[in-house]
Amino acid sequence: MFAALLRRGGRALPALAVKLPPPALTCHTMLAKHAILCLALLPPPPAVSLHTSPPLALPPPAPRRAPPPRLAEPPRGIRVNKALRATHSRRAADQLVAAGRVCINGLPAPPGARLCPGDTVTLDGAHVAWERLNGEPAAAPFVYLKMWKPRGVICTTDARKHGNVIAALGTLPGVRDRIFPVGRLDVDSSGLLLLTSDGSIVNALLRASERKSKEYVVTTSPRATDRQLQRMARGVVLTTLAQRDGKAKARTARTRPCVVERIETGYDPARLRFVLQEGRNRQIRRMCEACGLSVLKLHRVGFAGITLQGCRRPGDWAFLTDEEVAICRRAAEAAAADRDDAGEESDEWRE
Repeated sequence: MFAALLRRGGRALPALAVKLPPPALTCHTMLAKHAILCLALLPPPPAVSLHTSPPLALPPPAPRRAPPPRLAEPPRGIRVNKALRATHSRRAADQLVAAGRVCINGLPAPPGARLCPGDTVTLDGAHVAWERLNGEPAAAPFVYLKMWKPRGVICTTDARKHGNVIAALGTLPGVRDRIFPVGRLDVDSSGLLLLTSDGSIVNALLRASERKSKEYVVTTSPRATDRQLQRMARGVVLTTLAQRDGKAKARTARTRPCVVERIETGYDPARLRFVLQEGRNRQIRRMCEACGLSVLKLHRVGFAGITLQGCRRPGDWAFLTDEEVAICRRAAEAAAADRDDAGEESDEWRE
């Protein structure tokens, strides 16, 4: 059996094994038997094939999709000059753009530039509400507020001037846009002052054709006579520098008929009530001077139907109510309609 295992394994024991003494021969023989058994039990090596398997076939590449056809870009919004239609004629708007006074997003607007929703348009730094003209919602809600202007406050937004109205307002919560006054009150006058970031409202309310009433309580010295009241109510001839489209022109004309009456109630018999429908520079003071009266106090209590309700003391301010904002919007729409009806020098607004 041992000889058969030797032949099967294909190995021969070394000749030295025969010469070992019996103990060593017995141990070495057992190791050899164990090795031969392990070799006999090993599986035969795998047969080597002369044929190779074909490579795996890759899926064909997906067909490329044709790019979508490029659509023609729609024209941008309205022309920049049309953004000024509520306050200026077309020719005047073109001149303002050419002069570099109109900016889009802080940069001077080139002639013929168009606007996209969200663009900011300014005229001499004042915001222009062009979004409403283009049928688009405003990029940010406009701010409308009223203030009881104290005496000594200047109606200017120039922060370099002491006593400017912006400093008097202080910090306005949630207001980031620049605001500016609607018209002005003399530094020695007090009362209702409107402020807003909507540039179209400013010019609409101040346009003479709008005939928006402004009510004042005036204290004169000496006490006005009935004849003086009648004269001021009929109209007084004044020379005023009128500003239009950035140009100043002297205008001499009689003031429009207005309401001038004595306030019977109260402790001061020298108080008068003025209701004007125009706004010339220092008009009430100059009317009184023409009649031999000096103005001691001038206090505005109403403007275009908006009152001081909500402001209890000098320096107070309040946001306009929805009804008061509607008054301002109607004034802007009326101003735009009057401008279109006037048809100044073929200033037709076309695209």
